Amino acid sequence: MWTLLVFQLLWTQAVVDPLGEMVARNFVDHLANRDLDRTTALLSAKVNFDGKVVEGEEARSAFLQRTFAAHPASIRFSRVTVMTGPQAVARFGRPPARLGTLNLDRALVVLARRKIGGLVLVLEEEDRIPGRWRVVALTD
Repeated sequence: MWTLLVFQLLWTQAVVDPLGEMVARNFVDHLANRDLDRTTALLSAKVNFDGKVVEGEEARSAFLQRTFAAHPASIRFSRVTVMTGPQAVARFGRPPARLGTLNLDRALVVLARRKIGGLVLVLEEEDRIPGRWRVVALTD
């Protein structure tokens, strides 16, 4: 009984921003459909691709284009889970150092499962435009 109560309290404390969740799910959908323009539009100005920091619109687009070309097989995600940064830290621990400094107190973490492995995204809300969530880091 107590375990269930503690579990409910942990999961109901922080609510995922609905707009952030929509952006996260759209990014995963565009990535699976290999939609380069829409995927790039949802990236932050500076993105950490599993330890490789890419800045600038042309550089991000070129990086994604090379990534898509290197993985010609179709991309299918079986389940997408969106949680707040604090929920992710409580559940999985701190992110790897290769992702650099992340403000997880104000972030969303997305787990996109594939048949084998998956993708982890970190989204942050831009300070100057509230409600504008962008992907700042990706890893597997």
